[in-house]
Amino acid sequence: MYNVLLVDDEPIVKIALRTMIHWDELGFPICGTASDGQEALNLVGKLKPDIIITDLKMPNMDGLQFMRELNAQNYKGKVIVASNFGDYELVREALLLGAVDYILKISIQTEGLITQLRQTASLLQEEQHTLQEQEAKDRFLRNNLKSVKSSILKDYFTDTHYDIHHFLQNKQIVLNLWATPCYLFYITFDLDPADEHRIKGNISASFIENTILNLIETVNDMEVFQVDANSIIALIPVQQLIEHHMEPAVFMSKICKLIEMYISLKPIIVFTKQFVGYDEARQKYRACMDALHINFYNQLSTIDVSKVEFTLDMGQTNYVDYSISVLQQWQKEGKDSIKNRLETLAQKCKRNQIHPDTVKEFIMKCLDYIPLSESKIQVHDAEQYQNHRKSIAICKTMDALLSETWQAFECLTLLSEAPTLPILKKEVQDVIQYIESHYQDKITLEMIADHVNFSENYLCRVFKEQVGTSLITYINQVRMNKAAALIMKGSTYMKEVASLVGISDQFYFNRLFKKQFGISPSEYKSRQLASTRQLASKTNS
Repeated sequence: MYNVLLVDDEPIVKIALRTMIHWDELGFPICGTASDGQEALNLVGKLKPDIIITDLKMPNMDGLQFMRELNAQNYKGKVIVASNFGDYELVREALLLGAVDYILKISIQTEGLITQLRQTASLLQEEQHTLQEQEAKDRFLRNNLKSVKSSILKDYFTDTHYDIHHFLQNKQIVLNLWATPCYLFYITFDLDPADEHRIKGNISASFIENTILNLIETVNDMEVFQVDANSIIALIPVQQLIEHHMEPAVFMSKICKLIEMYISLKPIIVFTKQFVGYDEARQKYRACMDALHINFYNQLSTIDVSKVEFTLDMGQTNYVDYSISVLQQWQKEGKDSIKNRLETLAQKCKRNQIHPDTVKEFIMKCLDYIPLSESKIQVHDAEQYQNHRKSIAICKTMDALLSETWQAFECLTLLSEAPTLPILKKEVQDVIQYIESHYQDKITLEMIADHVNFSENYLCRVFKEQVGTSLITYINQVRMNKAAALIMKGSTYMKEVASLVGISDQFYFNRLFKKQFGISPSEYKSRQLASTRQLASKTNS
């Protein structure tokens, strides 16, 4: 239903319009009539018509002035003007003032009037729908401003290229702490799978905010937002804590206890000294992330950033010297003795607070260097060796690092530890000597079996029982060790190296080499050259 107001100073026109169509039945009830613009203005405020049909020429206030007044009052309905022949300029001005259509009094027809009313109703419907959509958007934005702001802050803190000022052009989003001295509290949880399932959905910015409300009655001037699934940042004005007589460490301790009480899980909270502004806050956040590395050595639940200062190098210990000393100890005292050396290194790193990334890099360089620097070292399980090496990069604690490092060493064999020839059967010794003499040539099982006068099946079974590996695998290991020695002596062309160890297919050679050493022949060469240069540099200095 759309209410209609008729405005005309001629009673006969209003009567004609009233009787021309069944207004109520068509959904356009006439809510009132007026004889001039002034009278009509008084009725608009009371009756709130959706559609106004008005004459242009009237006493006291004409139709054009009436429309100007409607516009000044921000009238939301639609206006149709009624005119006579010759009123073209008046009609034109009326249309410019917002009239949706016009009718000629002398030629008005029933069908034409109904069509105009329905078209006007369609315009009202479209505007109403648009208005409702806009109101819904505004309502959504109002209800989600906090969420939008949190998303902006999250992106700003986690993306170094994010321009926060661009997204704050929306005046509804206000950041209050540009000039306010604050503390940053980084609250995170180190969850195992059982914990993740148990408290799924409970770790959120709103949960932390409500927890803070137990200690501080208002959160109007603070920012609490989530940076990842298990981590929240709280920016709290210094004045807030002063008013509640709490130092940051005390506040942090109380928050820890409340969180543990609510979800039976202790958080890790890192806090900073006071600062001013969001740009500095982002720097403080990165400092918090780095300070968390202290738990590589100590399992702390609260961390004061100002008390964490990492050393970014290993001091006078370099990986070449350390690797050589490990090899020497291994040869003198056996592989198990390396454990104590690794633990001593760990204690030194903890004592000097060496950054975990530096320690991991040092260990990985050693694991790269050791198999390349000593031809007697054999990687007997290259895949596992590389897996443990990769796992080192993601170790969260020193204990985990020591475990992965030791397991990597377990994949290495010092050939001098292998059984010596005298304890092998004479036939097996003959096979080994034959392989050593003919590894450069094409060797088949049939050729070896003929040499020792055994059947091929019996030869393979006895060899594996005695040596611990299959005959083919042993031949390939010998060839790859010989190839590594050639590369270390300066052989540059891999095709030539492959040919010198009895393999004509370079791609097959590359595959065998990588299987044994975990890296390609060219990578092996590059690392060996780098190690040689560093050792030479160390010797010269």
